[in-house]
This record gives sequence, structure tokens and C-alpha cells, in this order.
Amino acid sequence: MIAGYYNPNERWINLLNVTRRFILSITLTLGLLAGSALPFLPVTSVYADADTAVSNKQNFSTDVIYQIFTDRFLDGDPSNNPSGEAYDASCTNLKLYCGGDWQGLINKINDNYFTDLGITALWISQPVENIHTVINYSGVNSTSYHGYWARDFKTTNPYFGSMTDFQNLIQAAHAKGIKVIIDFAPNHTSPAMETNTSFAENGKLYDNGALLGGYTNDTKGYFHHYGGSDFSSLENGIYKNLYDLADLNHNNSTIDQYFKDAIKLWLDMGVDGIRVDAVKHMPEGWQKSWMSSIYDYKPVFTFGEWFLGSSASDADNTRFANTSGMSLLDFRFTHEVRNVFRNNSSTMYALDSMINSTAAEYAQVNDQVTFIDNHDMDRFKTNTVNNRHLEQALVFTLTSRGVPAIYYGTEQ
Repeated sequence: MIAGYYNPNERWINLLNVTRRFILSITLTLGLLAGSALPFLPVTSVYADADTAVSNKQNFSTDVIYQIFTDRFLDGDPSNNPSGEAYDASCTNLKLYCGGDWQGLINKINDNYFTDLGITALWISQPVENIHTVINYSGVNSTSYHGYWARDFKTTNPYFGSMTDFQNLIQAAHAKGIKVIIDFAPNHTSPAMETNTSFAENGKLYDNGALLGGYTNDTKGYFHHYGGSDFSSLENGIYKNLYDLADLNHNNSTIDQYFKDAIKLWLDMGVDGIRVDAVKHMPEGWQKSWMSSIYDYKPVFTFGEWFLGSSASDADNTRFANTSGMSLLDFRFTHEVRNVFRNNSSTMYALDSMINSTAAEYAQVNDQVTFIDNHDMDRFKTNTVNNRHLEQALVFTLTSRGVPAIYYGTEQ
């Protein structure tokens, strides 16, 4: 999303967008009805359009995103799996690594899984190195399989692959006309305790293998030390820890430059987009500065996560989407769609009201990312929700405004 961006062909693009996404929604629906793992309608030709080309890295309004938790998708290279108690080959302990990696994604790209599904962009887990420690929370072992416990933003998670593997992923995706979006979480490092340096890895931050500092004895002021947030105000959530995650001080010049340099590394690898974690919990001024550095270097479509509850409408959320330089995951859209199609707790009138109000409030409403579920909530489809309701929600999402994101596995 670029502030002030206007496409003179927007009405035609929106019509084409609805058409291609309607075909995708029918494809998904038929796949669900047939119980097949793959949709069986050829849709590749519908996507042969410059608006979804990998050379277009800023306007995703005609793309369809597929969100993947890398560790949970496909193990393409067993040699990079964790050893010891961090790994569960059966994937029954869902807090441990299962083995999914970038080679697994490459395999599915090359066998046209995503192309046949009509997907034009893959949103993958944060690719950076995470802590290797297994943390015991109340007798339950937990790992960083999700990618949100970073230790070095300039190297890869070895359990996903090497820099060469990541480059191969980008090349394989681009060869099929598919963009790659990386998750990125500059708000924090990993779980830490101020008074217990032996807990986890003490939130330590590394710069391409060289230690910058840890959470305890933080003499250079790389972290905030105000305790955990109670989320009572916007400032409370920004300057206090998000749960027990070591909260980074973006006003520190070293941290500021570190993240501007780190994101350039991934931009140089050829990524087409960035999903930014926890934007509600970082200083808005710093995020504007960070986005400005991205636009000055290699601008790509960027959207953030400003989490909203099921009935929330937040003026700060709207202001951020309009002024920060990045779009947002559209939680208002999500919750209303779930209320209508999943829970039957709301009406079509409320759905219409949400569409109209967000169109009026978001300056670039077509750049907000719409979805029906993701990793921060229970799946839309449960034992109490039938396929028909899922199909209706998908059709509505894929033929509405915005950039639709489908959570991995929904097509199953």
C-alpha cells in the first residue's frame, strides 16, 4: 500500500478481480464437495495478468494470498529437522517442531499445487533464526516452531533451511508467477525473565552471529524493562512486554539501524511482501521511519497485524492503516464474516454496514488484507461448522474488496 496511490483502471481491475476470485471460490467449493485434496478446475489462465505478476511488488489488490506455517506444511528435507526433544516426527505434540521446511514448499510449488489452486502469493512463517532452547511452561515443553521467538534477524532458521534454500524458494515461486511474503516480528526477541538469566536464552539478540546483548544487564538499553503489559492503553502495550517476550527499544539507535539493515537483507533476497507482527505494540513513529527506509530502498506490499477483538472498532487501528505506510489485516472484516456465516450471531445488514463503514474509513480499503481465520484464532471450520458455511464465507471473501488471505489447510 502506498499512501495516495490511485490506479486509473481501478474499476476494471476490481471487476476482473471479482471474476478471477469467483472462479477460485467455485474451485475451492468443488474441491470441498468432492473431498479432494486438490481443486480440479484449471484456473491458471485466469491469472495471466500483469496485476498479479511477480514484478508488481506494491499493489496486491488482485492477488490471492495463501498463509503457511512453514513447520506444519511439508517436510521436504529431513536432514534439517531439529534433534532431541525439540522435534516430534508424529506431529502429535503441537508445541514441538514437525519438520516442515522451505524444500517442502518448493516441492509443492513445482508440482503446481498452488498454481492449480489459483494462489498468486505465499505468506510464510518468519524466516529468521529463532531460539533453539525448549522452554518448559507449567510442565509442557514448547519450541519456536512458529517463528516468533527470534534471536538473529539476519540469518535463517536452520530448521527451515539455509540462505541458499531460501533463495531457491524465491526462484521456484517466481518461476511459477507466485510472490513470496515473509512474516517479520521486530517487536521482540524471545521469552525472558529479568531476574533469571538461565530461563530460555534470556532474550538475546544477535547480529549475523555476533551477540548484541541480552535482556538481563542491558546496559546499552536495547530492551524495555517495564514489566508485562496489561493492555490498558496504547502506550502500555507499546512500552511494556507482550506477555514474557523481551520487548525491543526501537528508539535506541542501534536497534533502529539493526532492523533497517535486517529487512534490506530479505528484500535483497527477492521477497515481494512483508507481514509485520504486532504493529499495535511498537512506536508508530519508528514504524513510519522503518517503512520510509523500505520505500526508499526496495518498496514491497507491507501489511501489519493490529489485533482486534470480535466486536472491536478502533480509531487508532484505522489511523495506523491510513498513515503508517502499511496496510493491515482487516480484523473488522474477519469478525463480521465469522459472526454471519459461522456463528449466525449477526445479520447481513451488519455485514453491509461493516463493508460501507470500512470503505469510508480506510483511505486504501482495497489494500487491506481480508481473511476468515488465521493462526491467532480457532479455524473457521470446526466439527460444528459445516462445509456449506465455509464455502459461503470463502465466496464472500474472495469476491469482496481487499486482498484475500486463505489459511493453509482450508482447501482440504
